[in-house]
Amino acid sequence: MSYRIYITKKPVDGRTVGEIEGLPVVKPSQVHGANVAFVGKLPAMPPRADALVTDSKKIWIGVLTADCLPIFLIGEGMVGVVHTGWRGTLKGVTYNAVKYMSNFTKVTLAIMGVCICENCFTVGEDVKNLFGLEYKECFREAESGSYLFDLRKANLMQLRSAGVKEVRQIKGCTVCTSNDIYYSYRKEKTDKRNLHAIRIL
Repeated sequence: MSYRIYITKKPVDGRTVGEIEGLPVVKPSQVHGANVAFVGKLPAMPPRADALVTDSKKIWIGVLTADCLPIFLIGEGMVGVVHTGWRGTLKGVTYNAVKYMSNFTKVTLAIMGVCICENCFTVGEDVKNLFGLEYKECFREAESGSYLFDLRKANLMQLRSAGVKEVRQIKGCTVCTSNDIYYSYRKEKTDKRNLHAIRIL
């Protein structure tokens, strides 16, 4: 199936992008949750969700990030996009999105977008303790009782668990290697966001 991906770069603020190549962009009201919303057309109000799915060729679907991980999901005649940080990962939003799409089509490919890397994402022991033992390999002990969290690895586990065999990654870290291209809330304390959007051709 043919699809197209669009990712904003500095100085463009993804929040201001309402249209790409003449077609509207649907962006959810993100709440760091696990809800998945289907959108078949431009809605009157943004859906309250952290993952969107569509089978329409007349819209783009996208999520806003500034360190969190965006994930594109591609199936036959359907695409999805996920926004997940540690809270969404804990709640299983990536797994939920794949399973939702699997009711209609097999997710044959997932593409992880640009996010904070495993060497920059520091969390406290309180966050680590929220995760089950299956995520043990996603944490590395850092200084002062803190831990480094591998957001990509944790969501790769969810993708694999949900049955996705092919996973690709767009390289880059919003904090250390690619901050000249993408916004980082942790590094810049900015309100600006990166837009990761996808549409069916």
